[in-house]
Amino acid sequence: MAKRTNRARAGHRGSEPPPDLPLRPTAFAALAALAHGPVAGFTILERVNATTPRRPILGPGTLYRLLRDLRREGLIERTDAPRGEDGGEDERRTYHVLTPRGRAALRAEGLRLKRTMEAAGLLPALGTDG
Repeated sequence: MAKRTNRARAGHRGSEPPPDLPLRPTAFAALAALAHGPVAGFTILERVNATTPRRPILGPGTLYRLLRDLRREGLIERTDAPRGEDGGEDERRTYHVLTPRGRAALRAEGLRLKRTMEAAGLLPALGTDG
């Protein structure tokens, strides 16, 4: 319990402690898929699988287990379909959105990965501008 209290004092705003890092790669990819607003589950699946060039890393069963876990961790929540969204009236579609805690986790993990790449001297080699 002291670990969470110390972390909360170390710069986390809000009443909830920040999520434990590092995030699993699939969790990070799912949170990134939600970065710009509400997304339906199948679209999350497509976006996550687009991050790997050779073979899908998530199937429908693993996606919905992952989404359940992310909801339990308070990183995402279910929401209504965005206005004007094709198929928004379809009851089978479940939309998700980042919570403030989920957005903080996405940002923190992105920064952690960036620092790791910088420490390894890989960012310039990959052609990024920082």
